Amino acid sequence: MNRVQGPIDPRLLALVPPVRGLILRTGVLQALTTVLVLARGVLIGWIAARVILDRGADWDVLTWPVVALFVVIAAHGGVSGHAQRTSSESVGRVVDTLRAKALAALRRHDPRRVQEESAHWREVLTDGIEDFRPYLSAFLPSLVAVVLATPAALVVVLVADPVSGILALVTVPLIPAFMVLIGKLTAAHTRRRLEVTTALGGQLADLLSGSLTLRALGATRQPSRQLRSTGRRHEKATMSVLRLAFLSSFALEFLATLAVALVAVSIGLRLVDGNMELTAGLIALIVVPEVYNPIRQVGTNFHAASDGLTAVEEILELLDEDAKATDTSGAGVDHRGRTYLTHRESPGAAPLTVTGLSVGGRDGMKPENLSFTAESGTITVLYGDNGSGKSTVFLAVLGALPGDLVTGRVTAVPLVRTSYLPARPVLVQGSVEDNLVLLGAERGPATETARNLGFDVPLERCLGPAGEGISAGQSQRLALARTLTGGTGPTLYLLDEPSAHLSPELVETLSAELRRRATAGHTVVVASHDVRLAAIADEVVYL
Repeated sequence: MNRVQGPIDPRLLALVPPVRGLILRTGVLQALTTVLVLARGVLIGWIAARVILDRGADWDVLTWPVVALFVVIAAHGGVSGHAQRTSSESVGRVVDTLRAKALAALRRHDPRRVQEESAHWREVLTDGIEDFRPYLSAFLPSLVAVVLATPAALVVVLVADPVSGILALVTVPLIPAFMVLIGKLTAAHTRRRLEVTTALGGQLADLLSGSLTLRALGATRQPSRQLRSTGRRHEKATMSVLRLAFLSSFALEFLATLAVALVAVSIGLRLVDGNMELTAGLIALIVVPEVYNPIRQVGTNFHAASDGLTAVEEILELLDEDAKATDTSGAGVDHRGRTYLTHRESPGAAPLTVTGLSVGGRDGMKPENLSFTAESGTITVLYGDNGSGKSTVFLAVLGALPGDLVTGRVTAVPLVRTSYLPARPVLVQGSVEDNLVLLGAERGPATETARNLGFDVPLERCLGPAGEGISAGQSQRLALARTLTGGTGPTLYLLDEPSAHLSPELVETLSAELRRRATAGHTVVVASHDVRLAAIADEVVYL
C-alpha cells in the first residue's frame, strides 16, 4: 500500500480524531512557550548589556525589566507544567482510541487469519503501541516547535543582527538533510527489530502455555536453545538501532554546535572591531540556539518514537483497509455472516441446518459444498484431519466470517442458546474461579461440571497473564466446564476438539457427559479427528 510520506501520516488524522485535538492544543501551548522563551532571551540580553555598559550605576532603569524577566520565567514554568499534564491526558486518549479501533477492525476480519497472526498483533497492540507514546508526547510537540519556534527565533535574530540571522538561515537546512539520511537507515532497522520481537513474544507465549507439559515430558533443552537464539537476534537488532540513534544524535549535536559557534565567532569579532552594539550582539547570541534547538529535538525524539511508528503504521493500514471495506458494504455496519446466516422459528425445526456451505481461504475452499442437519437430542461429529475446515464450519455457524468468503446457507433456530468451545480456549490472569465464570456461567453448576470432568484444582489457585499455572489438560477441562454449564432452555453446543489434552479415562468421562446433554434434549455438534468421539455420534459428517 502506498503511503503519503511525511512526518505525520494523514491517515492518523483521519482515522484517530483525538490526534487533531492533541495537535491543536500542542500548537497553542507551543506558541505561548515560544513567545515566553524569546521574551526571556531578549530581556536577559538587554539587562546584561545595560549592566555592562552602565556598570550598574542606574538601577532604577533595570527595575521593571528585571521584574518582567521574573514574570516571564514564572509564566514559562506554568505553561510548561500545564503542557505536560494536558499532553499526558491527550496521549492516553489517542493510544486508547488506536487500540480500541484496531481491536474492532480485527473483530471484523477473518478470524482464521487473525488467529494465524495472533503473536504479531499481540506484540503490536501491547508493547508496539505503548512505544508510540514518545511520538505523541515528544516528537509531535518538537515538530510543532520547528514550525513555530524556529521561524520566530530566526526573525528575532535577524532584527537584532542581520549578519547573524543570515548565517543561521544558511546553516539551518543542514540539520534536516542529515536527519532524513539517518532516518531512512533507522526505519529498516526498526522494522527488523519489531519482527524479531514479535517472533520472540510468540515463542514465549507458546512455551509458557505448555511449560508444565514440556517439563513433565522432559523436553526442555530444545525450547531453551530456541529462546537463547531468538534472544541473541533480539539483542543484535536492538543494538543496531541504538548505534544508529547515538550516531544521529552525535551528528545533530555537532552540526548545531558548529552553527552556533559560527554565529558566536562572527559576533565576537565584530564586537572587538567595534562594528556592532553589545545589546544586539548579546540578544542574538542568546536567542540563536533557539533556532536550532527544536530541529535537534525533532531528530532525537524521532528515534525515541521509531519503534512505535512501525507498529502504528501497521495499525493504520489495518484501519484503512477496514474503513474501505466498510464503505463498500455500508458505513459503520458489520456485515459478517449476513449473506449466509439465516434464522427460522417454525415449530419442530432442527436447531442447525447447513446447506451447500463452502468457505474460501488461503488453502482454497475448505469446507466445500457441505450439508448436514443437527437435530435436537443428538450428537453430530464433524470428522476430518487438521486443516479440513472443521473449525471454519463453526465460525460460519456463529456468523464470524466475512460474507464474501462464504457461499451456501446456515439456518439456525434463534430461540436456541449457543455455547461454543474454541480449539484454543482463552484463559485470563486471575483465579481459577474467575476463569470458570468468565463467560457468564454460575459458580455452582460450573464447579459441579468441572468436578464431573475430573478437574481438582482449587478455585482459589491464581493463574498467570495467559492462564499459566495449570497444565494443558487442566486448562481444557476448565474451558469444557464453563462451556457445558448452560442456562435455561435448549442449548446448541459447538465443541471444537474437546478431547484435546485429555487422558483416555477423561475422554470416556467427556463422552458420557456429552451423551447426558444430548439425552436431556440439547444439541451437540463436535469437530474432531478423535475416533473415540466419532464412535458415540448419532451422525458423523466427514470433511
